Amino acid sequence: MKPLPSPWLVRGLAAGALGTLALSAWEPLRDGLLGHAPPYSMRDIATRALRNTWGIRLAPRPAQRLGLLMRWLYGPALGVLYAGLRPALPPASRRWGLLLGMGVGLFEQLAFPLLRVTAPPRTWTPTEHALLALQVLLYGFVTEAVLSEAAT
Repeated sequence: MKPLPSPWLVRGLAAGALGTLALSAWEPLRDGLLGHAPPYSMRDIATRALRNTWGIRLAPRPAQRLGLLMRWLYGPALGVLYAGLRPALPPASRRWGLLLGMGVGLFEQLAFPLLRVTAPPRTWTPTEHALLALQVLLYGFVTEAVLSEAAT
């Protein structure tokens, strides 16, 4: 008989998936507020990643699909990572998922330009920066809420 996966692994996957679902629901509102997709949209990140890595140019529909795949791999994986690290964090640092959201935001602000998958952040509008902050905090809030609920 196979051993069952660790409870934190299952909770992390579920929490990351629900955080990712919240991002997917947020995206049309974000784009509507901006009047366009931001430079950190999943479609643009997928397009730039393939072009920079392998020189492949994607049409909008396949880029959207690849972006969705990337998001649905990345979001739950972050949930698992956070669920594994979470017990070592002081309870106050988990409040409302702020630490997770800020950590994801900092990672993306540093990694995306280095990987050249977004335009440089200095070229983004203040509204694009603010909506990215809301986006990562939404992910952090939902993911932490699921993990907090699962722990009770």
